[in-house]
Amino acid sequence: MNPSKTEAIDPVCGMTVDTTTTIHAERDGKTFYFCGEHCREKFLSTPADAKPDKKSGDCCCG
Repeated sequence: MNPSKTEAIDPVCGMTVDTTTTIHAERDGKTFYFCGEHCREKFLSTPADAKPDKKSGDCCCG
């Protein structure tokens, strides 16, 4: 499934999120969107050049 223009993939958990209402952060001039604050915090605490973990496709919320 390809996200629409108002959707993005959370880079931490792989969940599809709505870019108009979700939490976001910027890194290296690019905006990243997250399902929740916990994924945003995990993203921000990881060095920019770190290789991302394999995503399960399931949300880590809960």
